Amino acid sequence: MGSRPTPPAELQPAAQHRHRDINPAEGSERERLARRTGIREVVFGVQDGLLTTLGLTTGVATATAGTAVAHTTILIAGLLGALAGMISMGTGAYLATTAARDLKHQAIHKERDELQSKPQEELAEMVAILAERGVPADEAVRLSESLARYPQLWEETHIEKELGISSQLHDAPVRDGLLMAGTFLLGAILPILSYIFMTGLPAVLVSLLLSGIGLAAVGVLKAAVTGQRLWFGGAQVLAVGTVAALAGYVFGVLLPHAFGLHLPATG
Repeated sequence: MGSRPTPPAELQPAAQHRHRDINPAEGSERERLARRTGIREVVFGVQDGLLTTLGLTTGVATATAGTAVAHTTILIAGLLGALAGMISMGTGAYLATTAARDLKHQAIHKERDELQSKPQEELAEMVAILAERGVPADEAVRLSESLARYPQLWEETHIEKELGISSQLHDAPVRDGLLMAGTFLLGAILPILSYIFMTGLPAVLVSLLLSGIGLAAVGVLKAAVTGQRLWFGGAQVLAVGTVAALAGYVFGVLLPHAFGLHLPATG
């Protein structure tokens, strides 16, 4: 088994230049993509907090309109809904990330054990994976045997191609939980804010206005990250928010009548 051939002299400077350009401190393309994907969690948290609380406050405002306890009920319901949602979303994100990380760890350990105990079977699996991607059979065998000579690369390739995950896990349950809880609360503040300083119909209208602005901003941010048209992203999320507000209004009108609930009118 001979050593790998040395690149031609005219190619060596280019190769060295590419090597110097790869700065671990700047992060790889995969890491940059992971950071961009993290914005998805922020958008989801803010959007969910805003929509949930908007539907809740609109529904309660409609159900309690003209009653003596309208303002207090709306404010309490909004604040409790925001806090409960924050806790629920935060713990849910933490548990989901923990479960996903544990599953990945289990799958990676199993794959490592199989590479040690069943090397020929794993070699055949890699040949099949390459063949499925259009590599000719003889070339697939040669490539697989070449990869097998480098244990770390062999292991990483199996994990990524067979399991569809990276061998380097970056799951952070605590970070994800805190991020989801914080962004949910941030979104939930907008529909509630007007009820802290105002009452009656003006409070409802300002709540709807602030929520609409927030939803449009979330849509624009999501569109900017994903490369969509900004106006389309803003309009899409705003349309969803409009449906949530209408649903809250309809439920606020129908549910009290359906259950025979009557609150004391303003005296």
